[in-house]
Amino acid sequence: MELEEAATERALASSGGGSSGVEPDRLSSLPDSLLHAIMSLLKARQAVQTCVLSTRWRHLWRSVPCLDVDHDEFRTAAGSAPNNHPAPNPDYSDSDLDSYEDSDDENNSISNNDREWEDFEDFTENLMHRCNISQLDSLRLHVNTSRAPNFADKQAGGWLRRAMKYCNPDPPRQCEGLSSGSWQLKRLYLCNVALDNRFAKHVSSVCHSLEELELEDCTCEIPAITSRSLKIMVLKNCRWRYLYEISSPTLKSLVIVGGSNTDDCVLVIVAPVIAHLCLDVPLRFARRLSVNQKQSLPRI
Repeated sequence: MELEEAATERALASSGGGSSGVEPDRLSSLPDSLLHAIMSLLKARQAVQTCVLSTRWRHLWRSVPCLDVDHDEFRTAAGSAPNNHPAPNPDYSDSDLDSYEDSDDENNSISNNDREWEDFEDFTENLMHRCNISQLDSLRLHVNTSRAPNFADKQAGGWLRRAMKYCNPDPPRQCEGLSSGSWQLKRLYLCNVALDNRFAKHVSSVCHSLEELELEDCTCEIPAITSRSLKIMVLKNCRWRYLYEISSPTLKSLVIVGGSNTDDCVLVIVAPVIAHLCLDVPLRFARRLSVNQKQSLPRI
């Protein structure tokens, strides 16, 4: 409480709230917890842009609990500038994450989609370096399949792998029952990301708080998804290679829509407390599914 009051006092001082004749910045005077809640409703690019509002806002985005990294955010910006991809610079400031004003015109022939992807690539790589993904409550990484290059899913998978490898959580939070290596991530949404078994192992061994997992249009070389914390799992139009097991003692809702799996692989679903199961998959996929379910599970 004292920390919040101190932050509020600093906000009033930096915004001129204590000087006569100056209207106080009431938004900036809110405590960090409320500002983070507001910023969590923004897309990642918008959240980063708040760093230019005032000194009070300069570093707030770094500790926002939810990140929504969306390729679609860059569609308008890419179409309105001739070539707006800054050169990589390890010494960039916070505002450089979203600065596209110092660009050259050497490659005017680059299509809007290519330019858009380069802007998104630069922003996301810098963002992943600046934010500790392991301390987030929610992460959404969305790549638009129709406008991304062919290698986009593999590159997005690389961003995620580096985050899993190098992002370290805080010291153990004993009051929450988490070990020193546990991520606090509760919700994870990935669209058009290439995933391998390293991702599955990370979910199983490190993401002990993960409750919601949604994968859409992902290419997955994952033999099994296991978790002791997952409650909701949604898999849409994913291309699987030898996925043979989905197992979670806490899973209550499982939705599999579309997608494909290796023809000679039988997928075994082990979820003893599941209450909602939706399987809208091709017949070839459906014939190779085995569900361990309770007798009380409604028929679909």
